[in-house]
Amino acid sequence: MFEIRTSERKAFKRCAQRWEWSYIEGLDAARSGIHLWFGTAVHEALAKWYLPGFARGPHPAETFEAFVKEDRKMRVTNEDEEKEYVSSVALGISMLNNYVNTYGKDDSWNVISTEEPFTIWLPKPADMTGGKTKPRWFRYDGTWDGTYRDEMTGMILLMEHKTAAGLNVSHLPLDDQCGSYWTLADRILKRRGTIKPNEHLEGVMYNFLRKQMLDTRPKDHLGRATNNPQKAHYLEALEGKYVPHKADKIEDLQRAADELGITVLGEVSKTQPAPYFERWPAYRSSAERETQYRRIQEDAWHIEQARLAYQGEAYYPITKNPTKDCSWDCEFFRMCQLHEQGDMESVEDFKKTMFVHRDPYADHAGKSA
Repeated sequence: MFEIRTSERKAFKRCAQRWEWSYIEGLDAARSGIHLWFGTAVHEALAKWYLPGFARGPHPAETFEAFVKEDRKMRVTNEDEEKEYVSSVALGISMLNNYVNTYGKDDSWNVISTEEPFTIWLPKPADMTGGKTKPRWFRYDGTWDGTYRDEMTGMILLMEHKTAAGLNVSHLPLDDQCGSYWTLADRILKRRGTIKPNEHLEGVMYNFLRKQMLDTRPKDHLGRATNNPQKAHYLEALEGKYVPHKADKIEDLQRAADELGITVLGEVSKTQPAPYFERWPAYRSSAERETQYRRIQEDAWHIEQARLAYQGEAYYPITKNPTKDCSWDCEFFRMCQLHEQGDMESVEDFKKTMFVHRDPYADHAGKSA
């Protein structure tokens, strides 16, 4: 049986060497780095928040905190990691508290499902099989973040949660991962009876959460952050309600304002916080669905050739794709440096020490569309 996963496609296209270590050798980091566990914890929190229908579960900030503290020893082994861990926990709690304060319970979101795994059989393209390759079908696995019906518009949408230091949507029209979910979801949801035969999945709602602490500076009536008030601001606000004394300091004026129940703000700050969240809907055409469908097949062909090469049955070079992001977004970064130096004995020792073996397809075993 030939089986691939959506996450596997992403790994393969990001770096074939990374894919080989992860999906062929089945290596998984014994300890997750912050950039991996932070995003996982946010997804877990939102999955438990958006219960089916209009109900909402435990506050996502509480779920996040419980998740990251459950196996703390997997995240902290030295003083630097301890500091990073503490600040990241505080950041996640702040983000998710602000998220609920901003969106409330999303009263129009009638949730169909969250963290939904799927498995579907797809045909290999005839022009790549030569009419001879067996099997001619492959199994495609994935898990989307959720689906919901927006009762305000009547649209059925996929939800895709993303955490990022900056909010950038320019690449989303070409996003393979959610593009493939959107391409296949119609037939999967209809086959399951989740949506009616005449209903369609309209698109993907990208739900961005910026990695940024809540700005606690006082805000004016337009929501703009303000600087600390100066003496002139207090005198203007207290005019006609308080008789100032020449010896009054700002502390005295602030006390007088507090006693009178008057809030005094400073000038609007030139430095305003960047948007904390953004929801960006992506709607695609039927032509784009066909493009995505074909790309899934083409990626499957490349992955199959790489697997055959690993078994000595074909020629398909496994190459690397080093980028500036490797140091933080790849769990194999340190081992890759040893590999680059040709120190294969150290590479094997590193594998034994820093990684465990797992079946990358186990959580989809026995599931079907």
